[in-house]
Amino acid sequence: MERALSIGGNLYLLDDIEKDLKEGKLQGHVEGDTWAITQVHDWPQRRVVNILYVVGSMDDAIALEAKIGEWAESVGASMLTAVGRDGWWDCRTPGWEKVGTLYSKEL
Repeated sequence: MERALSIGGNLYLLDDIEKDLKEGKLQGHVEGDTWAITQVHDWPQRRVVNILYVVGSMDDAIALEAKIGEWAESVGASMLTAVGRDGWWDCRTPGWEKVGTLYSKEL
């Protein structure tokens, strides 16, 4: 997880994730040895679940995506979003589409 946090721009420390999980601001999902962290976003027109981090195996991640999708629907979400490395695109499940490119700049 530390590596994923670093690659993601050091937006969170592991302690931050633990705190936000306890407070319900983030959600944790597990399949085998794979862990995903999600966050619910309520926008004016819809509720969206963003998959923030996934660490573990690709096979478990694909199985976990289905579970996250079911859970997201159960909390009223109508969309999943995620940011990932380019290599993940080749392993995606049906239904995902690219909707843009995330840019970042250190200040």
